Amino acid sequence: MNKLLGLALGLLFLLQLAVPAGMILGREMTLRDGQQFRFRTAPVDPYDPFRGRFVALNLEAANVPLPKDMKLKYRQKVLVRLAVDEAGFAYCRDIVSEAPQEGAYLTARFQSRSKETVRLQLPFDRYYAEEDLAPEIERAYRANSRRDKQEAYITVRVRDGRGVLEELYIADLPVAEYLRQQAVANQEG
Repeated sequence: MNKLLGLALGLLFLLQLAVPAGMILGREMTLRDGQQFRFRTAPVDPYDPFRGRFVALNLEAANVPLPKDMKLKYRQKVLVRLAVDEAGFAYCRDIVSEAPQEGAYLTARFQSRSKETVRLQLPFDRYYAEEDLAPEIERAYRANSRRDKQEAYITVRVRDGRGVLEELYIADLPVAEYLRQQAVANQEG
């Protein structure tokens, strides 16, 4: 009986390690092997008490033409084909019922709809930051992502329907480098 209990506890322990390890491995594989896309953003200022400070990203690409003959329910998972515009930014082209054989696609959730468009919740709508850097990032992000001044965007790696946020860019610089340059400019000026 003790051997059986020990074996059962050992299997339970391994299972508890396997689940988070699989989640981490999936994200890492996407970052390593996924296709890179750039998405335009607009600012929102939130705080998550469980996960800390982050910059909420209001992605222009989250709006998709309303699909014909498709009934969508709030928070329903959907597959979205990606395309790239003339400026090199990604957008969600359309919602499909099955994973496409060719081209990149994402798994997203239906959020709301209007007469002609659907609003989706994309899997990378938050950029987490260190507690002390988050307010600086938020200020810089807000200053550089106004509608008339689109200098903020993110890069995302996409693989097999999974999207992982890679980096937030401000004025074509990774956010950490942008903040460093701003700090140097403020000290000199």
